[in-house]
Amino acid sequence: MASMEQIEMDKHRKSLDRDVSHLVDKYLKAMEWDIPDVDEPAARQMILDEIKREVGRIESQH
Repeated sequence: MASMEQIEMDKHRKSLDRDVSHLVDKYLKAMEWDIPDVDEPAARQMILDEIKREVGRIESQH
């Protein structure tokens, strides 16, 4: 049986996915302003790697 927290997270998963996707797009657009010929796949991966590092930092604080 799923916990109440898991049930609540299931309700918010799509919204969380959208938020993270928008966050990546936000920083990719900022890079494109500064670097017109940006390597989009490489830039996207760099952004995702930084998000993962930040999640790790947040996890280590709690």
